[in-house]
Amino acid sequence: MPNRQATALQPLTGGLILAGGRSSRMGHDKALLKIDGTTLLNRTSQVLRDAGADLVVVSGSRPGGIPDHFDNAGPLGGIASAAPFLPDGRWLVVPVDMPGLCVSVLRPLLECAGAAANWQGHPLPFVLDLDDEVRALVEQLMERPSSERSPGTLLSCLKATHLPLDTLDTRWLVNCNTPDEWREANT
Repeated sequence: MPNRQATALQPLTGGLILAGGRSSRMGHDKALLKIDGTTLLNRTSQVLRDAGADLVVVSGSRPGGIPDHFDNAGPLGGIASAAPFLPDGRWLVVPVDMPGLCVSVLRPLLECAGAAANWQGHPLPFVLDLDDEVRALVEQLMERPSSERSPGTLLSCLKATHLPLDTLDTRWLVNCNTPDEWREANT
C-alpha cells in the first residue's frame, strides 16, 4: 500500500460522479430522479462545476459515461472503472444519489491538504489526489473480497483527513437508495 505524504493543496482537476449502480432498491435509475425540474445527475454535475470542476466525468453505463467494468462492485468499482481514463490531479468524487449535495459540503474538502479527505463517518463525497500510485492501489483493492472493496477502505489506505461534522448539517450528506429515503430527503 502506498505510503503517501501529505501534499500541498492542489487546484481541482475535475469531478467524478458515481452513477453506475443498478438502483435496484429504488426501483428505477436514481440519476434520473428530479429535484426542482432537473435530474440528480444534472444537478450533481452543476454542483461540481460550481465547486470549480471544469471537467465533470460520469462513471456508469449511460450516454457520455465511462461504463463500469466490474459487476456489482459498488462505488469502488465505479472509481476503478473510471480512474484509468482520468488525468492525474485533484478529484472530487461524489455519488449521484445525494440530493443535499452543495458547494458548502465540498469546499471544506477542497481546502484540505493531503492525498484525500472526507467527512468523518461518511466515505462519500471525498477529494482525492489521483495518480498512478492511487490507480494501482484501487486495482489492488478490487482484488480483495467484496467486504473490503469500498471508498472507506481506499480512504483508510490513503490515510485520508476526516473532517469533523461539527460545522456541517449532516442532512446534506444523506444519500437515497430507496423510495422512502427519497421522500424523506425531499420533505
